Formats: sequence, C-alpha cells, structure tokens
Amino acid sequence: MTKYYDSNGTFKAYTNDDKNLFSESGEHLGYFLNGFLYTPDGQAIGHVRDKKILGKKGETLYYRT
Repeated sequence: MTKYYDSNGTFKAYTNDDKNLFSESGEHLGYFLNGFLYTPDGQAIGHVRDKKILGKKGETLYYRT
C-alpha cells in the first residue's frame, strides 16, 4: 500500500494498485493515468510529479514518502 499525506503530514489517501486512489475512509477519489490523477467521472484533478500529486495551479495536494 502506498500512503499519501496532506501538507500537514496527515494521512489522507492510499493506493493498493498504483491505479486507483482512495480516501482514508475507503472512498474512491480517482484513478491515475499517464501521469495524471482523474476523478472517477474522468475530470483531471492534477498530475503526478516525483512523490507528489500537484493540483492544476501547481499546489501540492498529496505527497508520499
């Protein structure tokens, strides 16, 4: 399992398959495809760079260790 944290270091999301992202409570937040993160209905949330998921404005949404 890969865990993702917010900017305060709080656990917020995880993936078991590096394809789908789930909240800490198990809600499906989206899926990874070609370096981007999309909502379950296909809208782009942001992109993956190194160990971070960056929003549309370049802000860090989540990071992993």
